Order: sequence, then C-alpha cells, then structure tokens
Amino acid sequence: MSHRQSPIVNRQFEAVTASVEETHALGEQLGRLLQPGDVVALRGELGSGKTTLIQGIAKGLGCDPHRVKSPTFVLMREYSGPAPVVHIDGYRLSGAPAAAWLDVDLMFSPSKITLIEWAERFEGVLPSDHVEISLAHVSTNRRRITFRGTGARGQAVMSQFQVPGSRFQVVAKAEPET
Repeated sequence: MSHRQSPIVNRQFEAVTASVEETHALGEQLGRLLQPGDVVALRGELGSGKTTLIQGIAKGLGCDPHRVKSPTFVLMREYSGPAPVVHIDGYRLSGAPAAAWLDVDLMFSPSKITLIEWAERFEGVLPSDHVEISLAHVSTNRRRITFRGTGARGQAVMSQFQVPGSRFQVVAKAEPET
C-alpha cells in the first residue's frame, strides 16, 4: 500500500486589531496551539504590541497574563503554567551576538515554550522551525499582525490557527501549497 504525504500547509495570516483586548484575544488563540519546544519570534517597531500579544499568548498557555512584563532590562523572564514559558527581549542586544548574552540551550529548551521579542537580534541562533509574527502600527490603537510558520512545526501550528473574521479584520490569508 502506498502512502502519499499530504502537502504541507503554508499559511500566513494578516489581521488588524483595533484594541489591546483584540490583540490579547488573537494571542490567546495562538497560545492554545503551542507545545513545549515551540518558538515564537516576534518582530516589530517599539510600541507595536509585542508584549501585549505575548500577554494573550501566555493566557492561552494557561499562564497568568498579568505577570507578563517586558523583560527589556532583565533580558529574560520565565512564567509557570502547564508548560514553562521563556520570554526573551532582545531590544538591548543590538550589535552583540545574542548567544553571548543568553544561554541558548535554556532559550530553546524542548521542555519549554520560547517567546522572543526583537527576534531580528537573534538571527544567528534562532531555530529555522518557528512561528514568526510581525507587528506594525496602523494607527493609534490599530495594529497589523502577520503570522507565518517556518519549518514543519511552525507550519503545523499555522495550519491549525484560525483568525475569527467576525472579530478581526483579516487582510490576507495564504492557502495551502500543492
């Protein structure tokens, strides 16, 4: 009997949120899909909503979202929940290799979920298999948030990710590649 692999679903979602609450809800939706070993890389300008989105992701993971604070000055925080969460902020690492400042083995532990703000500062150590999120200002309260999976696991997460169109303005959605 011949087994044919189904094509990998390569989805990219772009949604526009109009409030902190909507950004939290979108993050919560993603958080429910993450498993230990997953890495989420967030990119976006200062104040674009990276920490706000991570608060929602933390809630979806069963962590207390009120404990989530940007680790800009401490570089890394850990949150307890059903699966441990590592939250890293690379803002202060410009010009220095991330691996020189942080324990890469701790960052990408297979027993933890890793959420990285300013992921562009981790290009040399960021695993190729991750969920990538880009955030951008649209207006004072509105954010354009683009989700994309890279590698098999990142694409598997995106294949399950649903952006409820009734709650968010879904701008673009890539379909499965054949």
